[in-house]
Amino acid sequence: MELTDIMPLESWKSIADQIHDKFGFNGAVYKKDNFILVKSDGWANQVCPAIKAGDSVVVCSSAQQRLAKIAQEKKDCVVDECDAGFIKFLMPLYASNEFVGLIGGCGCLAEKTEMDAFHLSKLLKQQDISDIIGTTKSIPGVLLEEAIQFARQKARWVVTA
Repeated sequence: MELTDIMPLESWKSIADQIHDKFGFNGAVYKKDNFILVKSDGWANQVCPAIKAGDSVVVCSSAQQRLAKIAQEKKDCVVDECDAGFIKFLMPLYASNEFVGLIGGCGCLAEKTEMDAFHLSKLLKQQDISDIIGTTKSIPGVLLEEAIQFARQKARWVVTA
């Protein structure tokens, strides 16, 4: 079963956009093969597109692979940081006990944390990253929990669909 057998692509896109619009994350829905089905139109910051555009894209893919595996094994949401220091959460989706994909968000810093500018400049192979590092934002723990509950609610709907 594929995600588009459960809901039209536009509905999945709406979920990804809601994760961005309501909570500030880069919202995404992933297929069971861990590739992106749809993502939100907006970015949580200017660092993430810089990472995705260059050789540092492995930061995103390694975090995705690692957390997706854990989420699938736990059959519940996982939250951790990527190597750039951003929060990433993933909620696995099951239909009739079959794993069909994930809903997630990333791109915000945990509350009361700051981006490691030195590490990020090495990662992006740029000396001056001040123009993009200022676009990062922290997410309060309460809002992170609301984002997770939103994903959990959507996951429950898929299970019962």
